[in-house]
Amino acid sequence: MAAAAGAAVPATTEVRTFEWAEVAAHKTRDDLWMVIDGKVYDATKFLDEHPGGEEVMVEVGGQDASEAFEEIGHSDDARGLLTSMYLGDLSLAAKSGKAAHKLADKAVSKATGAVDSAKAKPTSTLFALIPLVVIVAFAAYKYLEQQA
Repeated sequence: MAAAAGAAVPATTEVRTFEWAEVAAHKTRDDLWMVIDGKVYDATKFLDEHPGGEEVMVEVGGQDASEAFEEIGHSDDARGLLTSMYLGDLSLAAKSGKAAHKLADKAVSKATGAVDSAKAKPTSTLFALIPLVVIVAFAAYKYLEQQA
């Protein structure tokens, strides 16, 4: 179990930690860092070799690339290449901040969805009333027609 963590860095070396601000500063083709599963990688030298092209990597430079990395379904060989690019870990505070940020995004998304559905309900109700209004109008027409 410890071997997996130690594979990226010799056991005697203390793991360096990074804050988001430091990672975010490295987002250009000439200086490209990214975070994958809480670990910080310098992918600058790998850009020319990346089979998917450099654009996809530059797009997630200076950010959390975990989701993009997992969505592609990288091979074990690709995962193995990460060890040579490993710089250190994202700090616990940065990880916590990201988790809080994700929770806040979800809350905003739910609130927006609730507002959107609340806005949609009167319209839905109005459309449901249209056939009823047509039936009542037709009945009134027929009634008045008989009276005449």
